[in-house]
Amino acid sequence: MTAPLPPPDLTSRDPALITLKAGEILHRFFTAAYDPIHFDRSRGGRLNAPDASYGVLYTAEDARGAFAETFLREPGRTLIPLDLLARKAYVRLRVTQQLVLIKLGGTGLARLGATAEVVHGGLPYYVPQAWSAALRNHPIQAAGIAYYARHDDEALCYAIYDHAAAAIVEEYREPQLDRSWFWDLAEPYGVGLAP
Repeated sequence: MTAPLPPPDLTSRDPALITLKAGEILHRFFTAAYDPIHFDRSRGGRLNAPDASYGVLYTAEDARGAFAETFLREPGRTLIPLDLLARKAYVRLRVTQQLVLIKLGGTGLARLGATAEVVHGGLPYYVPQAWSAALRNHPIQAAGIAYYARHDDEALCYAIYDHAAAAIVEEYREPQLDRSWFWDLAEPYGVGLAP
């Protein structure tokens, strides 16, 4: 069974919402060679625009969720290659004004007519991207989508639309990941450094 597409009556449905208040901190691992506040306009991301017409910034409620979304993409991975670790960096982002997100998870799924397969299914991404576009056009004018990480369904993550870009600023950047705090994040997943 495939994940459902957005229902025809989506705009009349009352979604569950998550509010990020000004001052809240978001977490993200990113490719160190690029700006950490990157609204991806490619067609490669799960909740990206299906027609590349807008960008999406992927963040998480905590560093654990950011870790799961970045380093656990390959199912069954138990070792992180040193070259991958060297290419990545960590950033804490601060929300500067209230952002309202539509919750595409938990009780929010039934309210929208969705299932967890929307964000937890594999390639191709045409179904989650259709949801991204439909939710971006919902009358409540949400700043993005809150969802649970595919590889840790207890970790809350955020896909923030580029029209909310002015509300996100960099708080702190850590370019060196081979540190104890990083391996503390990896330990519950049974993940270590490749020899």
